[in-house]
Amino acid sequence: MKVLSVASKKGGVGKSTTAVTLAAHLAGRGRTLLVDADEQLRSAWYWVTKKEGYAGWGFDVQLYADFIARADPGQGYEFVVMDTKGGEDRDELAALARNSSLLIVPTKPDGVSADGLVATLQPLLEGGTTNYRVLLTDVPPAPNSDGMDMRLELDNADIPLFHHSVRHAVAVSKAAREGICVRDVKGDRYAKLVWMDYELISREVLNHVR
Repeated sequence: MKVLSVASKKGGVGKSTTAVTLAAHLAGRGRTLLVDADEQLRSAWYWVTKKEGYAGWGFDVQLYADFIARADPGQGYEFVVMDTKGGEDRDELAALARNSSLLIVPTKPDGVSADGLVATLQPLLEGGTTNYRVLLTDVPPAPNSDGMDMRLELDNADIPLFHHSVRHAVAVSKAAREGICVRDVKGDRYAKLVWMDYELISREVLNHVR
């Protein structure tokens, strides 16, 4: 069983979007469970269970309380994707990295996040932890260079990054409102492009954990 934790100190960076969409991709590679550990917002849970009768996910979903109540949590699954509570501090991120096959830290290239992110991930750097990757999400299109600028800043700080990033697209919020996978959003050509972005991310994840 591979445990993939999606966590971030900062909110609104695509944490639940990444957990949900990554789980949908991994479901095509093995039996997958999505666990929503955000007991306050439950964004992933409400997204996945919103549309009754929708069969486009391919994975199972549990709330964290139900997950840990089992005698054998995650038993029978090849992948467990954990959408964490969010707002994790330095020590919590380090603990998640130790207890996960891979820790995924989404962040937006908003021009002010790089220094704070480096400081938050410093214990992982100092401890020699390698099983985490920062994922740039909601990256604006050219000629805006925020995505490239932040990638260079993090790379210069020796922060491990996914090679691919996720573009900005309103299709993501449409998918969440409708309770469907982003690939199934109609009338928005960017929906398929975002789905392809996460396909590339899922391949990087598999290369890391296998």
